[in-house]
Amino acid sequence: MISLPTWNRLWLCCSALAPALALLAAGPGSAGELPEGALPDAVVAGPKHNFKRAWLARPTTRYGHAILGDGIEAGSLVVETTCGHRVEHLLDEGHVFEDRHVRIADLDGDLYAEAIVVLSSVDQGAALAVYSLNGSTCSAASDLTLKARTPFIGTRNRWLNPAGIADYDGDGKLEVAIVVTPHIGGTLQFWSLDGDKMVLKAKRYGYSNHAIGARAQGLSATFKRGSDLLLVLPGADRRSLHQVQLKAGKILSSKIADVKTGIRENFSIRPVNDASSVVTLADGTKLNVQTK
Repeated sequence: MISLPTWNRLWLCCSALAPALALLAAGPGSAGELPEGALPDAVVAGPKHNFKRAWLARPTTRYGHAILGDGIEAGSLVVETTCGHRVEHLLDEGHVFEDRHVRIADLDGDLYAEAIVVLSSVDQGAALAVYSLNGSTCSAASDLTLKARTPFIGTRNRWLNPAGIADYDGDGKLEVAIVVTPHIGGTLQFWSLDGDKMVLKAKRYGYSNHAIGARAQGLSATFKRGSDLLLVLPGADRRSLHQVQLKAGKILSSKIADVKTGIRENFSIRPVNDASSVVTLADGTKLNVQTK
């Protein structure tokens, strides 16, 4: 193993035609501080499974879509493992991470984490991408590689926003819920990881989980009702809340509340019993909703 001064980086496998992978020496960290080189508004995820922390780094203005409030996106994804190694996946000039934070989950059930993030092509728009560690958690030679992704939307400046990660249909595997083009007639989609491919399980039109230019990406919540996991998110105009269930390859949906002021910020949901829940909006407003 090569010993490097704090924060110095050893670049590996650099290529002008493909994403480069980099191993970073572990540096000190403290609560409330962003790691060096992180996005200014990054949210550091973790710890979970074999990932101690994960974040988006290397701010870049090469895309300029500004869907999250500015024209600064991320040029790399960094993971710090539970053994203290830092591994970075560096994108080429044709792509950015159009996101603020990394979601950590074990999508394939192998007890090791995947990093889930919004990857955007400067020509083809956004896709949901899944990255994994190629090698041992405690090996200094491990790489962070793209394991699978959904198709790019197909048009520049078209975006998607993750809505939740859970076993929504009860089949024992996690699904990732996303809303594709949440500002122009959003489509809710549920995807699962099958080997090195993402598989679409179901989709339904008419939802949104983001307001243009807002930092908040958590306009959705997952809760348990009996043995079922349900997703709550706004309708397409963000003036209503809907609960959805993935069942037998179909999305079942019902409206549970009207919100006259519209929803622009994150919210939470707390089940009261099997038939009702309390939704708390960012401004403190509480909505008693029927979720039976």
